[in-house]
Amino acid sequence: MKRVNYDTTKELVLSTPLPTETRTYKPISHEQLVDLTLNSIQGAGFQLDKELYTWGNSGNIATGRYTINNVTDNEMQLQIGWQNSYDKSLSLKFAIGTHIFICSNGCVSGDYGAFRKKHVGTVQEFTPTAITEYIKQAGEAFRRIQKERDSMKQIKANKRVSAELIGRLFLEEKLINSLQLNIIAKEMEAPSFNYNCPGSMWELYNHVTHSLKESSPRFNMSDHIRAHSFFVNAAGILVTPTEITVPETGVLQQLEMF
Repeated sequence: MKRVNYDTTKELVLSTPLPTETRTYKPISHEQLVDLTLNSIQGAGFQLDKELYTWGNSGNIATGRYTINNVTDNEMQLQIGWQNSYDKSLSLKFAIGTHIFICSNGCVSGDYGAFRKKHVGTVQEFTPTAITEYIKQAGEAFRRIQKERDSMKQIKANKRVSAELIGRLFLEEKLINSLQLNIIAKEMEAPSFNYNCPGSMWELYNHVTHSLKESSPRFNMSDHIRAHSFFVNAAGILVTPTEITVPETGVLQQLEMF
């Protein structure tokens, strides 16, 4: 089955008409999120590498991803992302994760450097401050994911363990579908990429995130966050997060994000 391509250009994302604000609906424009993210990246002293955009429903659902040149190791680099909707189908989401060089997979932590807000109430006042403060402290989120990756590399995942974990993702978590299940099975038999840790939980995790390239824009960010949380919990990795503080323009709670 041919992969559906949801990639688009910044110009098309910005050209999507902003819906009308009402008493109960407070939209955030894609353009504001683009400008706010890029300005905050520069203000935090980060060097932008690439900015990538996907969309669905003719631009009414959009995702922006930004990779950073100067927060990196030999395997992955910092990635900052947001997801927004104009059709009320999704809350505004913001998250910090990584981009893995060898396979272009994503790795997104949902319990640090992330928030979700409905398009109601004070979302328009809350969002600029929250994004700016999260980006300022994104380096800490990157270091945490590095520790989680290194721990997963040390954990063996034989066929029986892998089958149990993938079965849980399919049957219990309903995170992957039958197409993605087949992709993972093929990757386990003949990996498309060399992660330099064969038979490890980190390799299995990357097979899963590779399959998530088939996720629609609507679920892609949440799917990656759920996958990361699943594997961190399965590995028994306990890395205490450093609290991110946001000035009192809104209350930012550490997540149970999805």
